[in-house]
Amino acid sequence: MDNNYRSIKYFNTLNDYFVRYLFSDKGSEAILLDFINSTMLDAGMKTFRSVEILTPFNYKENYENKETITDVKCITQNGSVVIIEIQLQGNSRFPERILYYWASNYSKLLKQGEKYDALTPVISINLLNFNLDDSNNIHSCYMIYDTINQRLLTDHLQIHIIELKKFHNNLLNPDLNCWLKFFTMKENEEVIMSELVKEKPVMEEVQRRYNNFIKDRLMMNEYDKRQAYLYGNQIMLEEERRLGIEEGMEKGKREQQIYIARNLKKAGIDIKIISENIGLSIEEVENL
Repeated sequence: MDNNYRSIKYFNTLNDYFVRYLFSDKGSEAILLDFINSTMLDAGMKTFRSVEILTPFNYKENYENKETITDVKCITQNGSVVIIEIQLQGNSRFPERILYYWASNYSKLLKQGEKYDALTPVISINLLNFNLDDSNNIHSCYMIYDTINQRLLTDHLQIHIIELKKFHNNLLNPDLNCWLKFFTMKENEEVIMSELVKEKPVMEEVQRRYNNFIKDRLMMNEYDKRQAYLYGNQIMLEEERRLGIEEGMEKGKREQQIYIARNLKKAGIDIKIISENIGLSIEEVENL
């Protein structure tokens, strides 16, 4: 570890590489359990006694397959599976993506030949850095209910959506408030962290891991790569809105591909990744 890596003007605590380190590195169970229980308490749900991490933190990650993996996945003492997703950009169709991820994880619970009573609840917790709608709801919890008498069909589907852009201090359960303050801090990190440690004891361990991360040269290099990748995605969405091009308009699509690829290349994204995701050849990307 390099304790003098570099000064940081702004650190994105929602960077999913950092979140995976925070929640799923060795010894992170207490931190992960506290975040899950804070979310459950805010929704009036039962909490858990323990968790086992199913997706251990991998220092060296491959971002080419980011859209097909879960950020954090664990199992509780009663067999419930909890998946946590971080999403910085999205649109009105994002709920379908959440449901697809939930269904993918639920379908994997049953092995061939097993009976349906072997299935257990899958709880999906989604931290969004954008607004899904115009409501004031910061934390929404969705389950399957009868539309007439509100009877619960099953507790096996539970989807939590937390819209961070709507968050302001002290609007939720105190425990979840504390976590959302951490995930939305943009300046004065040391001051805010000191305040959070006073509010919630587990934040002392969060602070320790945060400090370890920002002082580690290798992890910060991976963090920077992920930030560049996220920046590229942001450019892609902004350019789609600016051009107003409908899918299938070949000329506009070509211009859009070149514009996005050029900006991704400037941001330091690997040429092979740009080629595979944008649709241009490696030679075309190299010549931009």
